[in-house]
Amino acid sequence: LDRARPHAVTACGRMALAGKTIAIFVDFAFEDMEVMYPKIRLEEEGAKVYIVGAHPAGMKYTGKYGYPIKSSIQISAMNGSEIDAIVLPGGFSPDYMRRNAEMLGAISKFVADGKPVAAICHGPWMFCSARNDAGKPVIAGRRCTSFFAIKDDVINAGAEWIDEPVVVDGNIITSRTPDDLTPFCRAIIDAVRD
Repeated sequence: LDRARPHAVTACGRMALAGKTIAIFVDFAFEDMEVMYPKIRLEEEGAKVYIVGAHPAGMKYTGKYGYPIKSSIQISAMNGSEIDAIVLPGGFSPDYMRRNAEMLGAISKFVADGKPVAAICHGPWMFCSARNDAGKPVIAGRRCTSFFAIKDDVINAGAEWIDEPVVVDGNIITSRTPDDLTPFCRAIIDAVRD
């Protein structure tokens, strides 16, 4: 038991994320654990979690290992003002998602507005493709981590890459692999509840 970390339930008995709404972006061949574990963990804390895809709501996306999940909303219908944070899983899906202008636009807006955006594994590729108002990658000048295979990509996008389980730089949260899902989700919970 980690006694140094306060329990996620507040003194009045409410869950840490009650009343919060979080979007998990998905596309085909996502890393199964990087969608399902955050979804379940964030729902346990009381958050409403939407699965957001590029295709019409109800699309069945299949993970790398065959686990299916249906989207609850299409990115074109997502109202960012009703969302408190975005989670970007890895696997092969970021390679598809980074081609979607609406997904990139949502990420750019969230980063600019100071809302939490969390990416794990290959998810930080999205930060390389999403641009700020100056036309630079939103990850430029930030500290982050990722799966080691995209280390050069995030460095070339102007980030400082750090080999740690979770890196929090302002409202950008990053992790390396499914092995880091526990600290990754803790960081998301901490950022969203604040």
